[in-house]
Amino acid sequence: MDHGSNLIKITSQILFAFACVMAATSVLLAAYVAHLSAGLLPAALRSLQSALDLQQFHSLALLMVAWMGMGRRAAKAHVLAGVCFLLGLFLFSVNIQLIHLADVGVFRALTPYGGMAFVAGWLALLWALRFNDQMQ
Repeated sequence: MDHGSNLIKITSQILFAFACVMAATSVLLAAYVAHLSAGLLPAALRSLQSALDLQQFHSLALLMVAWMGMGRRAAKAHVLAGVCFLLGLFLFSVNIQLIHLADVGVFRALTPYGGMAFVAGWLALLWALRFNDQMQ
């Protein structure tokens, strides 16, 4: 195993751990928001629900690309997709949660970049497929 593929596998293991933590956190926050919902404005509740939905979905996507990055056909694009998904989770989902649950709005302007990071992650995953097909 060369240094590059070893680095991909180690990075993928770290991304896998983040995916597990983000998925677990999304379940805990969903329960918290469900019990807190009476005290939230409808717009805040919709925003939080969207953030939680995307957090759960992209935690699974991160888990998937991390798993792929630990496999025999691992590619740098898998790591790139994982990093993009992780950035999206923090810049979008966690940011919205901080805004509505902790009244921390200092990173509010970064929220759209989280959505773009999600899109970039999906495109990087497409690139990984293309790259792997060319290698065979």
